Amino acid sequence: MNRRFNVFSASGFQALFWMVLPITLVLIGVVVGSLALHEHVMRQYLTEEAWKAATDPLLELTLVAPLVLLIPLAVAGAAFWFGTRQIIRPLQALEKQAVALAEGDFEFVQRPVGGIVEIQNLQHELIEMARKVQAAQEGLRDYINAITTGQEEERRRLARELHDDTIQALIALKHHVQLALKSVRDPNGKKALRELEQLAEQTIENLRRLIRALRPIYLEDLGLVTALEMLAREVEQSSGVQIHFECIGWERRLDPQVELVLYRIAQEALNNVIRHAKALQAHLRVTFEDRKVALEVEDNGVGFQLPTAPTDFALQGHFGLLGMRERAELIGAHLELESAPGKGTRVRVSI
Repeated sequence: MNRRFNVFSASGFQALFWMVLPITLVLIGVVVGSLALHEHVMRQYLTEEAWKAATDPLLELTLVAPLVLLIPLAVAGAAFWFGTRQIIRPLQALEKQAVALAEGDFEFVQRPVGGIVEIQNLQHELIEMARKVQAAQEGLRDYINAITTGQEEERRRLARELHDDTIQALIALKHHVQLALKSVRDPNGKKALRELEQLAEQTIENLRRLIRALRPIYLEDLGLVTALEMLAREVEQSSGVQIHFECIGWERRLDPQVELVLYRIAQEALNNVIRHAKALQAHLRVTFEDRKVALEVEDNGVGFQLPTAPTDFALQGHFGLLGMRERAELIGAHLELESAPGKGTRVRVSI
């Protein structure tokens, strides 16, 4: 720290010296010229005795003394100019870079701000911190990608086991109940068996709905649009919230990972509508434009106050929104969130 301060002092005072020196020389010239002009004028208009009295050194010193005050004034002005140019403006620029860094912009902090050595060293430390944060985020993104991949594989495994084992067992149970209905004559027994048959049928339907949520078969076989349309219908039937589905443009198949991420984001957004928004209706819209695809979920619910920074999502308990953001980043998509208390919520992801 002492070494840096000495570097700053040498360069700073050197700059001040070269700024103040010309001004000081000019002021000295003004003082000497004023004295010479004073003596010249006094010699023309005064007698010899009066001229000697008027050019007394003490009297002339009182005449030029106010001019000497211009030297510290010049020094103060030069110091103010130096402080504004080398300290204040670089600090303001560094403040903007710190704000941009807090918002996730790692490129803006690379721009040099200049200023004194201490500010430049501070920027270098900020750049190094940004590099470490960016590296940590990339590592975290890879980790989240691995977790998401593992989660999808686990969902497929569970869906397969539920379909191959649990549902098949329930179907067999239902068939046995139907066979028992043909042999039972007692009305009370028939009633109990019919109730058991209805319960088995309802359980089978619930499991199929769960399997479709775990593994969107429509997405794999028929594509994103059909899968989103079926998702909207199922959410509407199970929740009672009116879901309007719309497809704009010519549908085309996308990369399987992209389709899966868009489907999961729509699924999470609709779940948030059901659990938190208290909405009466929502819109699910997918748009195909040239090489771009946009997915949008909008509701007329209660809305909420958006966090000021992405890092605040977890602190405020918005883990669903944080998950959607992380999924969007995995495929290079851009996620936009719009909400305000009493004005609903709009989620839009584009790639």
